[in-house]
Amino acid sequence: MPKNSRSTDIYDQSYLERLKSLEIKRKVIVDILKNYKNIDRAKVEVLINNFEHPDSQGLRKINPIIFSFLLDSLFNIQENIEIKIAEFEKNRISRYVLFEILFWAKPSAYPFPNERIENYKAFISKKRLKLKEIKLENFLQLYAIESVESENFLKDVKEAIFKVNPENLEEYLWVKDFVEYLSPIEKSEIKKKVHPYVWKVLSSKEQNIPVIIDGNNVLLAPELRGPDKIDSLLEHISRLAPTYFPFYLVFDANAKYKFRTSYFNYKRTYYHSPADELILGLAKEVKGVVCSKDKFKDYNTDIKNIWYDLKF
Repeated sequence: MPKNSRSTDIYDQSYLERLKSLEIKRKVIVDILKNYKNIDRAKVEVLINNFEHPDSQGLRKINPIIFSFLLDSLFNIQENIEIKIAEFEKNRISRYVLFEILFWAKPSAYPFPNERIENYKAFISKKRLKLKEIKLENFLQLYAIESVESENFLKDVKEAIFKVNPENLEEYLWVKDFVEYLSPIEKSEIKKKVHPYVWKVLSSKEQNIPVIIDGNNVLLAPELRGPDKIDSLLEHISRLAPTYFPFYLVFDANAKYKFRTSYFNYKRTYYHSPADELILGLAKEVKGVVCSKDKFKDYNTDIKNIWYDLKF
C-alpha cells in the first residue's frame, strides 16, 4: 500500500470526510464494545459491517458468548499481548481482529493494523514515529490519511484487474497482495466482469499447482462451448477446489493449420509432435498436473489428469 502519508494534505476535503466517517463508525463500534457482556449475533454483525480489516469476516463463525469472554479478557486482564492473541486464534479469530478492536477502543494508543504484522510492539513503535513525523494527534487521524491514500491506490488496482485476461495474467500477479483490501461489494463487481479463471487465481490464497493442457485434444472436445474452447476450459478449471496456475499449452506441431485460437500467441504455448511426450515431460518438470481427454495409456505415468474432475 502507499508508504508516504506526507503526500496527503490534512486539510484536503477527502481526508476530512474520511476522518468524519471514521469518527461516526467508531461511535457505533465503541457503543457495542462498552456493552460487550450483552453482545449477541446481531451486534456481532454490526461490528463485522463496520470493521475495516478483511479478516473480520471470521467473526461470523464465533459464538457471541465466547466472543464476550474474549473481549472481557482483552479489556480487563493484564496479560502479555501474545497470550491474548493466542486466545483469539484458539477460537479461530484472526489476530488482526484483536488489533482492530484495540484501535477502535483506544486510537490514542493503538494503530489500525493495515499491514502484515509479525511483531505487534514493533509495529506500534513504527506507527508512533510516523504519527510524530506528520504531527497528528492520534491513530484515527493517521488511519484516515493512510486509508484515503489506500482508496486512491485501490482504484488503480481495480482498473488494473479489468485489464487482466488468462493470457496476460502473470503480468498482474502483484494485484493478489491487494485484492483482500477490496470491499465485498467491489469484489463482487470485479468477479462478475473478469474471466472466472483470472478471479480464481487473483483471489486464491491456496498454493498454486501448474497445469499442462493438451491443446489439440481440448480444441476437439465437444463438451466445451464458446468462441474459444480454451477460455471455456479455463473457466471450468476455475471451478475446481485447487488453484491450477500457471497453465501451459502444448499443441501438435501443425496445430496452427488446423485450429484457430488466440492462445497460439500465449507465452507458455509449445509445439511438439507427438505432443504427449512434451505434455507429460513438462508436468513432471514443473511438478504439475495435466488436462486432457487422453488417458495416456501408452505411457507409464501417475501424473494426475484433471480433465476427469471437470463438471460439464
